[in-house]
Amino acid sequence: MPAPGPTADPARTSARSPSAATLQIGEVARRVDLSIRTIRHWEEVGLVTPSARSSGGFRLYSEEDVSLIRLLRFMKPLDLSLDQMRELLQIRELLTAGTANPTDRADALVWPRTSETGDDRALLAAQLAEFADLADKRLEKLRGYVAEVEEFVGRLRDEVREGMSSPAEGDL
Repeated sequence: MPAPGPTADPARTSARSPSAATLQIGEVARRVDLSIRTIRHWEEVGLVTPSARSSGGFRLYSEEDVSLIRLLRFMKPLDLSLDQMRELLQIRELLTAGTANPTDRADALVWPRTSETGDDRALLAAQLAEFADLADKRLEKLRGYVAEVEEFVGRLRDEVREGMSSPAEGDL
């Protein structure tokens, strides 16, 4: 009998099929380029819940779980707080709630469709737009960091070239 997993959000668990859970945490970590520790931390704080556990107690993840973890990975460099990540996931989950096919749900978690109308959807779309604006601001900051790192790497390369072209002290 599989070991019981952590308490999951019933809205998310009901749409997931434990039989579809085939990946262990190490493979998931490699696929999404994250550490196992990060994925376990996200589980501890309630952002991620494995679809099932093996008979040996290993966490098992479905493609939908992997899509969710990949989405969290996209959020990570934007320096969102855990609460912000949770809120964004909830908004996106509500926007994708009508998607029944598991493959479509996995895709919709990463790139939701927002074609339905209604006041609730308009409010969710407005909240999503606020997150998009915040992400734009954080992305611009990251671009500044990248420019600084590129300048640093360029200086290092210059120093390497200078070191290779100048005579060694013993050769003078």
